[in-house]
Amino acid sequence: MDIPISGTCDPRFARVRAALERNMAAGEEVGCAVSVTVDGETVVDLWAGHRDAARTLPWERGTITDMKSVGKSIFALCVLRLASQGRVDLDRPVAAYWPAFAAAGKERITVRTLLAHLAGLPFPDAAPFESLYQPGVVAAALAAQKPEWEPGTQPCYHSFTYPPLLAEFIRQATGVTAHDYERDEIATPLGAEYWLGLEDHQFGLCAQYIETPGTPSLEGMKRNQASPLYRAWRPLPRDENYNTPQWRRYGAHGNARGVARIYGALACGGSLGGTRVLDPQVLAEATRVAWDAVEFMTRRHFRMGLGFMLSCPPFPMGSDRHDCAGNFGHPGMGGSVGFADPVRRMSFAYCPNRMLPVADAGPYASALIDATYESLK
Repeated sequence: MDIPISGTCDPRFARVRAALERNMAAGEEVGCAVSVTVDGETVVDLWAGHRDAARTLPWERGTITDMKSVGKSIFALCVLRLASQGRVDLDRPVAAYWPAFAAAGKERITVRTLLAHLAGLPFPDAAPFESLYQPGVVAAALAAQKPEWEPGTQPCYHSFTYPPLLAEFIRQATGVTAHDYERDEIATPLGAEYWLGLEDHQFGLCAQYIETPGTPSLEGMKRNQASPLYRAWRPLPRDENYNTPQWRRYGAHGNARGVARIYGALACGGSLGGTRVLDPQVLAEATRVAWDAVEFMTRRHFRMGLGFMLSCPPFPMGSDRHDCAGNFGHPGMGGSVGFADPVRRMSFAYCPNRMLPVADAGPYASALIDATYESLK
């Protein structure tokens, strides 16, 4: 099955286009995009397939989609930018900026600890079932939550709580929403199509997000009451399919081009096209190993910095055939990924709209990543 490929690709990266053609020919992808930058210049910007499950609406240049947990790293980037601006001190208590957070023994938790998934707050127990879209409810629950263990002692991927924790921290520290801060301080200056929640006029850009029944992470979140993921995700409405207006306003959305541009700035030391996103010293701190261990929520061995996942076996963020130990970024459930390779001053991003039933980058992203590194030889 021949699926037309649209966009641009430097001839040097013809292997990436060929890999995308093979991915689409396999028939499992519905629509997707891939983008690569080198030295801040876009060398791959390709898309293919359809925006909808019925395969009637073509994926277009401006199409965006829910890239899932890729957004966690962009929430963290906002806090790190505040540190670069001198507006936040990573080693001050979170409660210095968000006073209510001091409740239940959390008064000594630092911003650094929060960013590193070490705060011990994976569960918003006081938030009522299916209360996610009730303004302020989850933030208030997290402010009241007692840490599950001594903060700083247990690596734990804060699967559900990381975005609302950082969103409320940003609001308390700046007086503006995380959406507005990221739009004005990162997305707009960089010209990056990636936002922490959409405005209503952007809904028409969205591809339909297509769930895959039986995916372990989805089952844990929505139905498996024995899973810690279920306890963490209780505020999510059980019938949420990630296409509702409420989710569009809540969830982070964008495309491969936008994420590659953001990570392109980070791959080049924190700035791109005259826009400095992060101070190099803050970037160095953020990409240093905060922990290297089996984490509590999914029982996988991660390497984590301050909001960025570092290249590790579940998420290599590079090619197994090349040295990518210094790479950093973030994956998203179902196959999306964005990362920076600072050694090669390269960034990579991929976004599908049909989630794959995998707990890693998946075969399609991996094929595109391998082709990218073969092109860099």
